[in-house]
Amino acid sequence: MVFQGRQLANFSLLYFATIAAQLGNLAYQAQEKEFSFLSQLVPSVLFLSVLTIPALLVGLLLGPKVGIAAFDNRPSVNRAQFKQAIVFTIVSSILLGSALLVLRWMLLAYLPAEIPEYGFRGFAGGTVVSISAAVGEEVWFRFGLMTLALWAAQKFVNNRSLTIKHVLPIIVGIGVLFGLAHLPQLASFGADTQFAVWATILGNISVSILFGWCFWRYGLVYAILAHFSLDMVLHALPALFI
Repeated sequence: MVFQGRQLANFSLLYFATIAAQLGNLAYQAQEKEFSFLSQLVPSVLFLSVLTIPALLVGLLLGPKVGIAAFDNRPSVNRAQFKQAIVFTIVSSILLGSALLVLRWMLLAYLPAEIPEYGFRGFAGGTVVSISAAVGEEVWFRFGLMTLALWAAQKFVNNRSLTIKHVLPIIVGIGVLFGLAHLPQLASFGADTQFAVWATILGNISVSILFGWCFWRYGLVYAILAHFSLDMVLHALPALFI
């Protein structure tokens, strides 16, 4: 199981991009909260590598078996198809992000006061967090976990091509895990009421379904773009109005 040529280049690019995105966020947090970035550097790189390397191995080695690629799932794509995919990815993400933003404002009275409002990190901080989450979470949840689940599903159906009836439950299942993974952050704010917990899980399931669809339909980079576009709407743009 040795990478060759393009696979090795893709592994290196995705690994360093993932680590750099997370360290960029760590550096920003260190500046904002006044702790030593260097003291956290080595432990962070080791921990992130434990998460990232297996995800990349799964994505790059098993992805081609289920039609998943790092950059584009379609073997040949013309300019019009590429543009259509980009437009769908960005527009759908912005629309969903905007809908969630409006829903958050509508439900504000039911949410615990401890939950920070959207945009609390400022525009720069929101942008850094958006980059970090988009790259890292898509590599771990989509390229790693979802690819593994798709590969297992294909084995279950005797290597037949997967259809939407096979893929949709996997997308939703990964979405549930994605939602649960965000609960510790909610607890860190001291805002883990029953309503807030369910709102967090359901909200993250909804965005994860979009990211999972973009990943299955187009590829990892499109899922990252969708995640980044949506997070910018939620975490960066509101800072311009508060």
